[in-house]
Amino acid sequence: MKSASLKAVSAAALAACLAGPAIAHHSRANFDMETEVDFTGTVTEFSWRNPHVYAVVEGIGANGEMETRTYEMNSTTVLMRFGWNRGDLTAGEHVTIRGNPDRDASKNFYYTTVVVKEDGSELWSWGEGVKRAPAAPVPPSTDFTGVWTFAPEGGFNPLGLDRPDDVQRETDLPLNEAGEAMFADFDPSEEPSFNCEPPTLPGIAGQPYPSRITRLDEDTLEIAYEVDNARRTVHLDMDEHPADLEPSPLGHSIGHYTDDGGLIVDTVGFAPSVWGHDQSVDSSDQKHVVEQFELLDGGRRYRNTMTITDPAYLTEPYERSYTYAQFGGYELQDYTCDLETARRHLTVGE
Repeated sequence: MKSASLKAVSAAALAACLAGPAIAHHSRANFDMETEVDFTGTVTEFSWRNPHVYAVVEGIGANGEMETRTYEMNSTTVLMRFGWNRGDLTAGEHVTIRGNPDRDASKNFYYTTVVVKEDGSELWSWGEGVKRAPAAPVPPSTDFTGVWTFAPEGGFNPLGLDRPDDVQRETDLPLNEAGEAMFADFDPSEEPSFNCEPPTLPGIAGQPYPSRITRLDEDTLEIAYEVDNARRTVHLDMDEHPADLEPSPLGHSIGHYTDDGGLIVDTVGFAPSVWGHDQSVDSSDQKHVVEQFELLDGGRRYRNTMTITDPAYLTEPYERSYTYAQFGGYELQDYTCDLETARRHLTVGE
């Protein structure tokens, strides 16, 4: 392993990672992110699936006995943005792998920093060695079309270092009695991403995966999300929603451009969604979302401010705001959630 790679990940490198386009479907609070451990052995499994890639490595541990360690990595789409390909690691290869250990040492479970192959090549899952290709320059958008990456103005923590999966967050939602009862009945096992539940609004808009907005024709916009390969159609030629809508996770959207260059999108027809508003608070088929798109920096960024109404669980509307930046010539990758993989971190070490 190169000498530079032997350094612990610096605070500056961590901050850079947290500000970049990474994703975590569950918290990394179970891992000791201040400790890194190197391990040399043979790959017995490499699972190239979403939401997280896994490797299993067998080798001689510190006690001189054979050990089997499980290593979690980023999603396939994130690893591809970091230069990985499906065939870069195969069973039978001899590697040195660095990872952050689970706080429960009995699990032999690690969050991967870097894999070093026998020829010295390095495959980084996160950290100081991650290399992202520079985004190709593209003209500023005038109508929100283009490929965009989640870029919140205040930054974000994709690793979820501050909150384990089984700890409930506080909520700012204006909950009614039914909503409060649901919030009080928090069950971490119902986390929808653990069950590959299809994402809905507003949550899907806050996923740090790229998205693409395309003008299909004069009357139609498509909003495509990399996560879950989700697609929304925005009808620009409708003033009202049809009366006989078939409920769906992302609902039925109509929209129009405003005189100042903005875009308003109105969406109804949602199917009920587990945790569709926030942690432990579902959304109902009464949910109504109004989005206000606003171009920023001359069309190099945009902000989407959502107003969400759902009288089944809320006393009044609430807002969520998300900001995005252009993502060059990036093409969305296939992201299909595998149920066994989505739940794998729950049973490692048992």
